[in-house]
Amino acid sequence: MCVERNAGSLTTIFSRLLRKGLSHWDDEYSVTVAQDQETRIRELVDKLDAALREIKILREENALLKQRFFGRKSERLAAGQLDLFRQGETPVPVEPLSEEAPSKPRPKRKGHGRERIPEHLPRNVIELDVPEQERVCSCCGEAMGRIGTDVTERLRLIPARLLVDRIERPKYGCPQGHEIKTAELPAGVIDGGKYDASIYARVAVAKYQDHLPLNRLEGIFKRYGIKLPRQTMWDMLVRVDELVAQPVLEAMRQELLEEEILHADETPVTMKLEEGKGTKTAWIFGWRSLREEERSKALVEFRLGRGREGPLRFLGDWTGTLIVDGYQGYSAVCERNGIRRAGCWAHARRYFRQALDGGSREALGVLREIGRLFRVDREVKNRGERLGWDRERRIEERGKRRARWSGRLLDRIYREAERLDSAKTTLPGSKLGKAVRYLFGQRDALEVFREDARIPLHNNDQEQDLRHVAVGRKNWCAGQSSVKEDRYSHVA
Repeated sequence: MCVERNAGSLTTIFSRLLRKGLSHWDDEYSVTVAQDQETRIRELVDKLDAALREIKILREENALLKQRFFGRKSERLAAGQLDLFRQGETPVPVEPLSEEAPSKPRPKRKGHGRERIPEHLPRNVIELDVPEQERVCSCCGEAMGRIGTDVTERLRLIPARLLVDRIERPKYGCPQGHEIKTAELPAGVIDGGKYDASIYARVAVAKYQDHLPLNRLEGIFKRYGIKLPRQTMWDMLVRVDELVAQPVLEAMRQELLEEEILHADETPVTMKLEEGKGTKTAWIFGWRSLREEERSKALVEFRLGRGREGPLRFLGDWTGTLIVDGYQGYSAVCERNGIRRAGCWAHARRYFRQALDGGSREALGVLREIGRLFRVDREVKNRGERLGWDRERRIEERGKRRARWSGRLLDRIYREAERLDSAKTTLPGSKLGKAVRYLFGQRDALEVFREDARIPLHNNDQEQDLRHVAVGRKNWCAGQSSVKEDRYSHVA
């Protein structure tokens, strides 16, 4: 039973009873008392109305939390869920693409079998021969000749080991004492440093690629037989940033900004401050080109804050199309540079899926139509893979399909959203209410894909790039001072 119907029914009933009672009361005092009672009843009804709204939102949040902790993590809808809203509606057909070439038959799947060890790995040949005195046939006594070789390969791991390069440079002196000569010492990461570049590389890869915290890495080196303190390893990372990460990152940024279309997203990381000063939330911004490009490019950048300064600084005077979610931190650079902002339909869909998980089954209607929107692009992708289309052909066919179907699908999406927005059961503070507001608030950005068939419907490619951050951020324990935190970013 909806909240408004409960509250409205109570108000109507009490008002009728009071009016009926007032018709029999003649004295002014009785009328005044009755009016006060009606006012009091209205106040109680308003409180009941507010309480019922709050209960509905809390129930929704409770259902969402249960789904998040105990339910399926996939955002896919279970089979049959969408059928609840299909009865009595005329579906928008999504016709199959016309074939200009016969589809290739799918090759039969091979059994799992035993996969061969890669050929590029070096082979260490170990020959196990029969002793010479045993190379005699046990039946006839004749000497046996070699007729072949049985080969068995076993993959072996050689554990990492530490080696000290002792560099000895003979010194030569003039008998008259004029000068002394020695061979030039090879350059090191730090002048006079005792660690080779391989140690610096090992520390950087272990921390930021393998997500090992420095205390765990310290224990690994201890098993190797040396003491390598965490502070020393942190100083190594600072040096790697100065020599390698900063110049490489800038070169990658310049190359990335040559693209016309970019993805962007951001994710939080916990940053450790100086001793005794606790932690704060910093942000890693991800930037990438279209995955369909012949040479896809991607990089991440660390920022102390999530504000507009990050995108403004990174993009500079770049212009083009930026695919992002609804976060307003990108608005300043889009307005300054005249950047065309494209929205993410996967993000919009996620809000309605959260509403569904919270118990609002009314979200199924919008979810169904968004699914059809994705189906248009998915069919082009699948057909292109089967027929061997190149990138240009896929974009061309995608544009044709979008021109034919996307307009009417968008009309159905927004018509269903308008119905939900006007429904009294859609509370402004509920997940469904927020989903509807997001959809209408991002409408212009969400429809940009119709203008350029190269633009994908979603920002999922960039979100996937940042998943390694979610894996590593619990282990990084980044930073020990504000200067070091900023330097740490480039390596991560």
